[in-house]
Amino acid sequence: AMGEGEASREVKALRKLGERLLEQALGSSERADIVFELSDGGRPFRGHSSVLCAMCDEYEGLFRSGMVEEREGVVRVPPGISVESFRGFLEYVYLGRAGRE
Repeated sequence: AMGEGEASREVKALRKLGERLLEQALGSSERADIVFELSDGGRPFRGHSSVLCAMCDEYEGLFRSGMVEEREGVVRVPPGISVESFRGFLEYVYLGRAGRE
């Protein structure tokens, strides 16, 4: 069985991993392999297809279906989604919550 201290260290390590991956995505890192283009024409967001597929069944289906998004590595976000809302979505996917603690 895992001790309380060991579990706490694992949780902290996983949280740090999520934060680093989110920083890569928000920082337009080349390690992030998916580009999200918002309809407002602003700066695109990046993401990691493996993280998105693990956390969102819809994205796994999208990427496995052979759709243009998978082939091009670009997902066009539907109109009406603000930059703030999309950033909150990415924070939720990567950190399990919207916003940093």
